Amino acid sequence: MIMRRKKETSAYTQSHQKRRFELSYKNQKRLWAAIFLAPWIIGFVTLFLVPLIQSFLYSFYQLTPQVGQITRTFIGFDNYIFAFNTHVTQTSSFKVELLNTTGDSLINLPVLLIFSLFIAVLLNMKFKGRAAIRAIFFIPVILNSAAVATALGGGEVIAQILEQSGIDKIFDLEFYLIQTGMTPILVTFIVGLISRIYDILALAGVPILLFLASIQSVPKHLYEAAKIEGATSYEMFWLITLPNVSPHIVTVTVYALVDTFLTSSVSGIISDELNRQRWGLSSAMAWIYVGTILVMLGSLAVLAKGLKIGGSHYEN
Repeated sequence: MIMRRKKETSAYTQSHQKRRFELSYKNQKRLWAAIFLAPWIIGFVTLFLVPLIQSFLYSFYQLTPQVGQITRTFIGFDNYIFAFNTHVTQTSSFKVELLNTTGDSLINLPVLLIFSLFIAVLLNMKFKGRAAIRAIFFIPVILNSAAVATALGGGEVIAQILEQSGIDKIFDLEFYLIQTGMTPILVTFIVGLISRIYDILALAGVPILLFLASIQSVPKHLYEAAKIEGATSYEMFWLITLPNVSPHIVTVTVYALVDTFLTSSVSGIISDELNRQRWGLSSAMAWIYVGTILVMLGSLAVLAKGLKIGGSHYEN
């Protein structure tokens, strides 16, 4: 009897100790997040942090290269003021290009998200040639979206062909929309979206892939149960697909936002000033550039928090 009680006590003690070492689901997620982030954090601290701080300090100086050294003259915020108010190139200016890029990204992002999700839903269906169609949408990413955009000429080549053939005059979208009674602001917005279709297609490759992977990760039994209950495809999209895909909307938005800025003309202006050895001005432009992106990402985080977007659908 005593031996039996000892065995039960020993088993209870081992079970209690085992439970103490077991991690909850949230702690397991935090642990694996730290493991996956560790290489990036190590690389950032060892390779990127020092140049980042040095670049920030350089933005407050006028740097003059001399033999064997670089002369630094402290000028405060003059580089920032010059970059945002005075700097002008042959065709535009840093301020104009930055504002244009910001405005384009704010307009393109909602359209890009809707378009990418719509195409991902279509590509998830079973039909002949599905693999080839998927490859077509991902080609701009493989061949470099900037190179594809240059080859297409932003649609200018197609526009010239239509103009030479006279087809563009047969169907003037802006004219017909005005004739329907739409307000000029709405007409300008719609025509502007259509003119951006090349940019949207160039940026849509990775978002489509991310949404497609997210859709394919949705448990199949949810759709099977919905079909048994008589749900339509429309109802299954709004009640099953979209709630399970919503946690990935933030990821896709961040990628699209950063990619839009990386491929913008602002990066070219910063590189040109760097090549001219105007390092202080180039650093100031880069930090204005980074600050704009951080403000947009911060606004996105607040919006996602308010709308409760980005959390796991199964944890709520």
